[in-house]
Amino acid sequence: MEHIPEAERELPPITWAPGGMPQLTRDVGRFAASTDLMSAVLYGAPLPELLTRVATHARTMAVATLAFIALPDREGNELRVAVAVGPGSDAIRDLTVRRGRSMIGRAFSTRRPLSARVAGDTALAGLPPGPILLLPLETGENVRGVLAVAGRPGDQPFDSPIARELIRFADLAVRLVDLAESHR
Repeated sequence: MEHIPEAERELPPITWAPGGMPQLTRDVGRFAASTDLMSAVLYGAPLPELLTRVATHARTMAVATLAFIALPDREGNELRVAVAVGPGSDAIRDLTVRRGRSMIGRAFSTRRPLSARVAGDTALAGLPPGPILLLPLETGENVRGVLAVAGRPGDQPFDSPIARELIRFADLAVRLVDLAESHR
């Protein structure tokens, strides 16, 4: 084996340049939310508690007024708001919408995020007419429901960085909840 002098064995210092502060803050929030959800799954939290945690964390991450999760019925023709958190959540909890006649149904059917204003959907008349971001809760094989965050009237639409963070969180969340339910 060849002898390498000490001076030649030294590596230059390695640095890791984090992204901008807003991105770092969003990442920390998403990681904390994901860790909390993982812990709840490991401790066997029931489905309603897991979904409430998902909605609560999404609301916090988006700095939204309200967050909810709509789940499909057995046939998949209707979606019911099973969990809602935030002011005004009572007005939307248990709301049922037809799959083909609402923004919730469109996000579910197309498996694509949807950003809009609540005023554009009569099925969501119980919500203030602010911005809404709807994310399909998709495992890759199936869509399990729709996660939505809603803002106040006059708020700007949810921006792309927030939408990306929520998509990442929703992707992990649906897989964790799906895993938990498959082991019950």
